[in-house]
This record gives sequence, structure tokens and C-alpha cells, in this order.
Amino acid sequence: MAKVASVVFTVILLANVTFGANILCLFGVASPSHHIWNRAIAHELASKGHNVTIISADVEKNTPQNVHYVELEQTYPELYSGPHNIDLLEMANENVFKSIVSFYNEFIITECRGILKSKGLEFIKNYPDNFKFDLVIHDMTCGGCMHGLLHKFGYPPLVSVTAFNNPPYVTDVVGGHKHVAYIPFYSLRYGTDMTFMQRVHNTLLYVIDYIYRTYFCYPKMDRMVQDYFQYKDMPYVPDMDHLSKIILVNAHHSIDFPEPAPPNLIPVGGLQIQKPKPLPKDIEDFINAGKKGAVLFSLGTNIRSDELGKERQQMFIDAIRQLPDYNFLWKFESDLDLKLPKNLIIRKWLPQSDMLAHPKIKGFITHAGLLSMHEATWHGVPMIGIPFIADQHRNLEKCIRMGVAERIVFQTLTTNQIRDTVHKVLETPSYRENMKRVSSLFQDQPEKPLDRAIWWIEWVLRHPDYEGLQSPVLKLGFLRSNLVDVIGFFLLAFLMVFVMAKKMLRKGRHIDKQKKNK
Repeated sequence: MAKVASVVFTVILLANVTFGANILCLFGVASPSHHIWNRAIAHELASKGHNVTIISADVEKNTPQNVHYVELEQTYPELYSGPHNIDLLEMANENVFKSIVSFYNEFIITECRGILKSKGLEFIKNYPDNFKFDLVIHDMTCGGCMHGLLHKFGYPPLVSVTAFNNPPYVTDVVGGHKHVAYIPFYSLRYGTDMTFMQRVHNTLLYVIDYIYRTYFCYPKMDRMVQDYFQYKDMPYVPDMDHLSKIILVNAHHSIDFPEPAPPNLIPVGGLQIQKPKPLPKDIEDFINAGKKGAVLFSLGTNIRSDELGKERQQMFIDAIRQLPDYNFLWKFESDLDLKLPKNLIIRKWLPQSDMLAHPKIKGFITHAGLLSMHEATWHGVPMIGIPFIADQHRNLEKCIRMGVAERIVFQTLTTNQIRDTVHKVLETPSYRENMKRVSSLFQDQPEKPLDRAIWWIEWVLRHPDYEGLQSPVLKLGFLRSNLVDVIGFFLLAFLMVFVMAKKMLRKGRHIDKQKKNK
């Protein structure tokens, strides 16, 4: 393994002379949708002449000469078939408080176990310590399980990225504040105008999320990473996130809640959306054959349609059969041994964004994942959402409030519910009209989101030592940045004035009483 590493790093070093900066991408999040988003950044950097090494649970086979994938081959097996395996459909039934624990303890920690077991990580760890990376890009969504590599390579400038919108723990990376009074927690269906009890609920979730993340998940991850890398002088792993020069988040004001942010938080929502490619002929013909158009049905990359169970699958088939004016295309990951109506075809894979760009796609049945929501919005396609976990509930609720989507409740699924909801969205013009307006706002940007992401990454390469964009919150800490000490000072001062006034009042009464007695 060490000899192979030596050969590969020599090739990369030679390529760097030709192509430009040598960039290491730590993309440990085991999610194909995150990979799609991260891949867009990495491959675009390669097209600009940079040499890119990508450590990821997802790999590409046919890549440009200056893109090098290193597979974290144990991550998916550890998550879905190991002793600590998770069940996403089971997690969909958890309450919001339990889901916080599951996300950190079951998904993030289990994922980290898989990363640390992978030969791919060992491969990079065996690089010479003096090998030079000019920049590191880190997907911070699931923590710093590979942060030992930052220490190993002498702390190159760090850029953090996340396809997970703008989550609560972004403040752990670049500082700033999450304004709980009007920013709902990512798993809630609230808007910015929360009632008092909703704000209480929202605050509790943020507090529990912070406590569990800070005092349970992070220390556990730190122990795992320290035990693996065994560098004596390596700092506390979560603190290494503070080295981030910028963070690129998958958000945009047209479809997200407005919130203040530090200047080094750069919204680049929708950067994975490319110019549509021609569709395969069979798909193109089937879409065009729909009397009133066609509907795309996909539950994304983490929730599998073939794991819904036969009863639910039959409900969807029966509902589709009762909507004969539209042709349906369903991304279904395996063979389906149920009788399909003529207006339905299934495929193990479908070019989602390219299909949503087709003018005859009239609706999108989706799990309401963020990338799917962005692609549907960009192309102006109304949605029928079936949220399962995490931010999917909030994503869909925002779309419902904008009048571009309706909800199907997975836990109470019926054929009639599916048919009536899909029919309502397809046959009510306001959904498409509203979506056209939102799509216009989303597309009306000074440059493409991917171009903005690349510009900022190259900005860091040009100014690796500049710290003027970083939030003072990281240095001030919680107490000072939230004025807890100042508030405490005023409360103490008020209390002292109150006590002194009370004493003076008593003294005055005592003097008056003495005068009266005389």
C-alpha cells in the first residue's frame, strides 16, 4: 500500500506542475445526493486546471486526468449492513427529539466508524508528511472524522462545504448566530412567524441539538479520530473546523428563510444544476406520449422505493392507474413484480434534473430532499412531497407555503390520498404559475451558483492567510458573543441599586419613626 501511495503522489505532484493547485477533498458523507453536489464542485475545479484528490464513499469511474478518487469502501457497509446499521424508514417514524440523537449517534458516529476502517483512508494516511496540498475542501455535514489529515499535511487553507442547506452547526464552523426566534429547526414544519409555544419547542430543539452535539457526539468522534491517527500534538478535532476560511452552503434566499450570516458564509444553492442533456429516446418518447404530460416519481438516493413494502407500492400503482391522462416515470431501484398500468414505466436510474427540464413534465413526486427541491424549482415543476427524515419536512413546508407543492403523509398513505393530491397539483394552474414565479427568482442571479462557488474557492487560494472575513464569535466564545456577561453585569447592577434603595428607604422610615416618637 505504501509503494502504491508513493507512485500515486508522484503522479499527482507532476500533474500539479501542469494543472495548478493541488486540492484535497474530504467528502466523507455517505450519501449519493451529497456526492452529486460535491462532485460538481470538484470536477469544475478540475476543469479549471486544478489537480483534485477526492476521498469519498462514492467514486466515479470515468474521470478527467487530473481527478483522483480514493474510495472509503467500508462506509456504506458499516452504515447499512454492519453491527450498528441504520434504517432510514424506521428513523422516519421517530419524533423530532429522538431524531437528533439518531442523527448524531447512529448516522454520524457509525459513518465515522466506516471511514476509519477503510483502506482508502489508510492509503492517504501513508502519503509522505511533506506532501504539499495547497487547499483542503471538507464536507462538514457529518463532522471532522478525517481532520487528522489536516494535521498530517500541515494545515493547508480549509474550505468547508455542505449540501445540507444551512444547518444549526454551521456556527461551529464559521461563527455567527442562529436566530432561534425566527429560524425553525431543520426538522420542523414551522415558518418564521412562530407562535409562542412553537418558539418554545424550537428553542428546546436547538438547545438539545447543541448539547448532544457538543457534549456527546463531538467528544466521541474526537476519541475515535485521535485513536486512529495517534498524532500527539493534534488539537481537539471539532476545533479544527474553526480554520475554515469560507463555507459554501446549499441555500438561496428565494426558497430559504432569510437570516443574517458572517461574510464568509457563501450561499451557492443549486450549484449541481447543469445545462440539460438530451434524454434517452425511450424516456423522451414516453414523456411525449402522455396526453396531458408526464410526472417524474423519485424518492432520491437514500430512501429506496423498493423498500416501501408491497402494500404501499401497490397503492402508488393503483393511484397512477386512475390518472390515465398522464404518463409516470418511477425511479425504482430493483425489479418490481407487480402488474404495471400502461401509463407507468420504472427505471433503476433516471436523469432527474434533465427530465425536470423537459416542458412536458408537469409534476414531480419527491421525498422533498434539498437537491430535488432545488432542481424542481429551477425548472419550474410543481411538487407532490412525501417527506421522511431530517430537513425534508421543512423543505416541503416552505414549498407548500409558497403555493408550489402539496404533501402526502407517508405514515397514513392510501391510494385515494395519493391520487387526489397528485390530481390537485396537476390540474390546478396556480401551482405551476407560482412555481414559475419562484423559479424566476431562483434563476435571477449575477452568476451561476457553481461559478460563484469556484470563484470563492480560488479566492482562498489567492489569499490563504486572510482572516478579515471570519466571524469574531469564534474567538469571543458563547458568553461574550451573546452578551451573557454584560447582561449579568446589568442584572447585578440593578440588584445592587435595588438593595441599596431598599436599605435607604428603611433607614428613612426609621429616622421618620424616631422623629415622631420625639
